[in-house]
Amino acid sequence: MALLAERGPTGVTAGTVATAAGVATGTFYNHFASVDAFLEAIALDLVRGVEIGRDTLSEIEHDPAVRVTIGVLQLLAMADTDPVSASAFVSLMATRADFRARVRGIVGEAIADGVDADRFDVPADQATINAVLGTTLQSMRSRFLGETTHELAPDVARLVLRLLGVPSRSASGIVNRAQRTIDSTPIAAASL
Repeated sequence: MALLAERGPTGVTAGTVATAAGVATGTFYNHFASVDAFLEAIALDLVRGVEIGRDTLSEIEHDPAVRVTIGVLQLLAMADTDPVSASAFVSLMATRADFRARVRGIVGEAIADGVDADRFDVPADQATINAVLGTTLQSMRSRFLGETTHELAPDVARLVLRLLGVPSRSASGIVNRAQRTIDSTPIAAASL
């Protein structure tokens, strides 16, 4: 994952992975049929983390606006706590259609839940999904590049809520509730 984060998908070869792992290139092929299969395994691992987080959140938090906020805050925190995974996540979102489709599906479902619960007043369409993901991914990228600080995470979460049609007077309370939930509950992985 570190090679993916550092070099992007086009910079990952069987040889670079084998060298980083301290094994012969042939050993790489004992585990993966191709570099694409290797990248697919990384993508699957990351998306499973998102899915586990989503499932955990749905059991402990019933307000879809708070769940979306927790997902945004966790993804932004990943840029601080696990910059390699955060960078790999952003890279895979930009380059792997299969990964992007699964994440977009999770985000779309989260937005649709909020619309159904009358928490969001925007449609759960491609433009809305793009706005939420674009804001979150760019903020992650800015964070692991050192262009911003983690202190801006609540502002980003409030912006996402505003994009979803949550009134500004409600957004701060939702962000505060989401942060309290994060602080008091062991949530497995980042999710939207």
